Amino acid sequence: MRKLPRSPWLTALLLLGAGLVISFLALSLSGQGDITWGGDPTLFFWNTLPVLLMIFFLWLALGFARLANLITGGAIFLLAAANYFKVLYRSEPVVWEDLTLLQEAGQMAEEYSMTLTPQMWTFAGVILGCSILLFFLGKGRPSATPRLLTLTAVGLACLIFVEEVCPNEDRYEALAGDYTGSQAYAATGLVYPFLYSYGEYERIHAAYNGPLAQSILAEYTDGVIPEEKKVNLVGIQLEAFADLSVYDIQGIAPSVYDDFHALLAESYSGRLVTDVFAGGTTETEWAVLTGGNRHDDFSVETNSVAWYLKSQGYTANGSHPCNEWFYDRLHVNPNLGLDDYLFTENYYYQFVPFGQNVAYDDVFFPDLEARLEDYFREHEEPLFSFNVTYQGHGPYNEEFTYWGSSWCTGDYPDNVSNVLNHYLYLVRDTADRVTGFLDFLEGLDEPVVLLLYGDHKPWMGYNGSIYEELGISLDTSTTEGFLNYYATWYAIWANPAAKEVLGHEFVGQGPDLSPCFLMNEVFRLCGWEGSAYMQAQRETAEALPVLHTTGWVKEKGVYRPEASEEGQALMDRFQNLSWYDRTHFGTLQDAVS
Repeated sequence: MRKLPRSPWLTALLLLGAGLVISFLALSLSGQGDITWGGDPTLFFWNTLPVLLMIFFLWLALGFARLANLITGGAIFLLAAANYFKVLYRSEPVVWEDLTLLQEAGQMAEEYSMTLTPQMWTFAGVILGCSILLFFLGKGRPSATPRLLTLTAVGLACLIFVEEVCPNEDRYEALAGDYTGSQAYAATGLVYPFLYSYGEYERIHAAYNGPLAQSILAEYTDGVIPEEKKVNLVGIQLEAFADLSVYDIQGIAPSVYDDFHALLAESYSGRLVTDVFAGGTTETEWAVLTGGNRHDDFSVETNSVAWYLKSQGYTANGSHPCNEWFYDRLHVNPNLGLDDYLFTENYYYQFVPFGQNVAYDDVFFPDLEARLEDYFREHEEPLFSFNVTYQGHGPYNEEFTYWGSSWCTGDYPDNVSNVLNHYLYLVRDTADRVTGFLDFLEGLDEPVVLLLYGDHKPWMGYNGSIYEELGISLDTSTTEGFLNYYATWYAIWANPAAKEVLGHEFVGQGPDLSPCFLMNEVFRLCGWEGSAYMQAQRETAEALPVLHTTGWVKEKGVYRPEASEEGQALMDRFQNLSWYDRTHFGTLQDAVS
């Protein structure tokens, strides 16, 4: 062992080679469908530079080349694999903010097939092989002074890359070419767009202007709901519930959507354009509750519609028949003002077989009816109940269907037919449960307004393959593809008692909306002013009723991939107000006290 070479230059050369191979293998897993980085030397440089900076920084800091290679290679491998599977199942890349959802990612991995591909096994083998090679031949390292100087230089280079290169929009857009959104990510590689997403996250936060937001909000005061207009408000977010009958899909049984279409006909309904696809449930959930479309971890009490309604004398609670730790709802929901929230662990376990962690709609809806009856019998305070279902969650079995094949009889390949029949049965069952729930509400003397909506489009095959098979475009660079990808629906319904109290029929066609504006629309129909923040955001909601995290907006009745200069100013104003509102809790808390 003493005779093995210890040359720093040889070690550096071996690390250089290892970094280049790691970067190339990561790039080979970075595509999305037909969109890849395409072997462009410039893109290879920008994706490889941070890998090399990381591997050399770790070598100089730790003193062991094999450790530097293992840590760097392992981190890039995990990023590449996570991105590959997220694109496969949700057609979305891994971005910086996903690092806050590692526990949820682990839970979702148990529900999907996460078998490593031969390319991934090769990647892992190369990392291990390079580490073994470095163990024998990469024992060299610079002496103390050159090592310290070089470490400082590499550290400064890392800092410059993060602070100057990552946030550079012009460079990113130039490298992406005609691609936007997730397609731009796939077209620019893996490590570079991932770090750009960090720069984008930081840029959004850096644009925050607290004093300006405070001065705008100072023009408003929280509205007071008159006693005679205090109706009960029940919200139900339906997991992955989408109306596929709007597409030219052969053989969908009319009975699948009959009840749903009847619901829309007797509601005030419209198109909801969510910010997520095939997952990311809480993004829609939190947008509805907070009135913002960018969220933090909610580790502290944060303003929401629940806090506002509590300030008006309401009780605010709800339920989700799944695990309390999923998206950390156990801690998040109380911080959003939702008290005594029900999960599998503290409530629904009694309705499901031992060892299962989910209650479906056959449990959820009858139980909600019973709990509402109990509440109205025992309490005089109006209720805000915010609930999130689980039935309809993907993936859907491609090998067989549990409930027969009569829900879609179109001439499709077996895997497509099985997925459609699986999903459409769940939709049909949910719609039937909702219809029964409406019958229950209609018979109540208590006034109830019901908000229903779908949180995102359903999963339909790897890389959206079943959507492609059905001829449904998911090209988010076009208006059609953007809406196919992100649009669901909402319905605002009222029982006879609520219609009488509020003097509104709650029927008709509503506007296209982003989830962050949905509760404001409910308040408008109820004749409620809402909180100061809700009032301040209405100018943006009227001008840009759809305001998407990808940059798409609906402005002056037209969808466009980016706002006009005037529209951008409104977007910036909205984000500034939203940031201020979710980081300055207190006024409503005092009102509740």
